[in-house]
Amino acid sequence: MIALTLIMCLNAQPANCHSEDVAFDGSIMQCAMFGQAVAANYMNGRPKWSLQRYRCSSRRLKDA
Repeated sequence: MIALTLIMCLNAQPANCHSEDVAFDGSIMQCAMFGQAVAANYMNGRPKWSLQRYRCSSRRLKDA
């Protein structure tokens, strides 16, 4: 499984950022092509946060 890592920052405090790993079921190429859409969908339920950047990696998630 591919890890899609999102760097999210709190809108009220832009210096308050953290990363979250989201499982992506596909290849690195698919993550590169469709990761932005997955990240946008993930952010829909988090209005207090903004997405600063994302990246795809082939490392395994601990709970996957």
